[in-house]
Amino acid sequence: MRDIIKETLAEPKRSQGAPIPLFEKLIDDDQGTTEEIPAKRHYNRFELIQSIQDELSRILNTRAGIRKSDYDQLANNPKNFALPQMYGLSDFSHYDATAKGSYPRIAKLCENAIRMFEPRLKNPVITITGFDSNKAKLMAIIDAELNVTNFQEEVTFPLEIET
Repeated sequence: MRDIIKETLAEPKRSQGAPIPLFEKLIDDDQGTTEEIPAKRHYNRFELIQSIQDELSRILNTRAGIRKSDYDQLANNPKNFALPQMYGLSDFSHYDATAKGSYPRIAKLCENAIRMFEPRLKNPVITITGFDSNKAKLMAIIDAELNVTNFQEEVTFPLEIET
């Protein structure tokens, strides 16, 4: 039988890769297991990219739980983005998601949300490529730079944004 506590307290492993975000460490992937192996401490490149893509989907498919007028007023101070009701994308239902003329404004809202809530990326640029009327989703491409110590490169993520 493995001594999990002894393994956990053993000499620390050298850090390789990207640190795992706190909330991802708290996820219990196997709820049926009572004895868990020591938690992984770092992501490799593939796991990091997957983690960021999952977070981007959460950010852009969550609507801030606040009226647009209040959101616009609070958005003037970056400290206000720590408020739970500010998490996610500002409501954009007043834009026509089927009209290509609205895409730049919706893309700007997405870029601002990514800057505020995904610190592992910098300089995000969103290109909305179309609207899928069957799914009622915008199709988007996100180009950005990884902002993680061991990973400095440009990345691209395809994403669907619920309207």
